[in-house]
Amino acid sequence: MQLVLLPVLAPLRDFRRDDVHAPVLDEFMGGLGVGYSYGPPFGQRLVTWADLQRMELPRRMLRRQAAHNLDARLGAVGVHGQPPALMLTFEGIASSLLLAEGLWASLERSVPGELVVGVPARDVVIVTGSHSPPGIAKVQRAVDRIFFAGDRHLLSRKMLVRRRGIWEPFVPNQTRTPEAAFFETAGF
Repeated sequence: MQLVLLPVLAPLRDFRRDDVHAPVLDEFMGGLGVGYSYGPPFGQRLVTWADLQRMELPRRMLRRQAAHNLDARLGAVGVHGQPPALMLTFEGIASSLLLAEGLWASLERSVPGELVVGVPARDVVIVTGSHSPPGIAKVQRAVDRIFFAGDRHLLSRKMLVRRRGIWEPFVPNQTRTPEAAFFETAGF
C-alpha cells in the first residue's frame, strides 16, 4: 500500500512552533491550522519539521502535494442526510474538506443561502445554508453535543460561512439581502 499525503486541520493552540518535533502547521483561520499527514489511516501522526528536513521536501511542495492529493481523492467524499443539514464523511478527516475548493462550489447550490458549516472535530463536518434557521440550529446542536461528549481531535465550537470562496466565522442572524450582496461585490 502506497502512503498518500493529505492536509489535516488541527487546533493551533496544541503545538509549539520552536520544536523540531512539532507538526508543520500553516495558519488557516479562527485558531485552526493545516497540518499534513501520511495515510491511510490519516491523522494518526502529523508531519513534523524534522520529517520535512529528513525528506528534503520544501514546505511549498508539501502544501502543493497535499492539496493535489486531496483534490484527487474527492470521489471518496460521502454526503449523508437530508436538508436542513447534511453531514460529510471523508477518510476520518472530513474537516480537511474545508480546503477542497471544488467540493464547495458544487455544494453551494444544495443549500438555501450561503454555505454554513460546523467543524467540531477532525472527522465531523455538518453543512447547512445561512437562510435555514432549522439547519443552523441543527448544526449548533451537533457541535454542542460533540464538545459535550468529548473527542480526541476537537476543533472548533464556531460555525463558519463561505463567502466569495473564503471561510469566515459565521454570526447567526447576520443575513445579507441580495441588495447588500450586490453593493458589497460591486465595491460600494
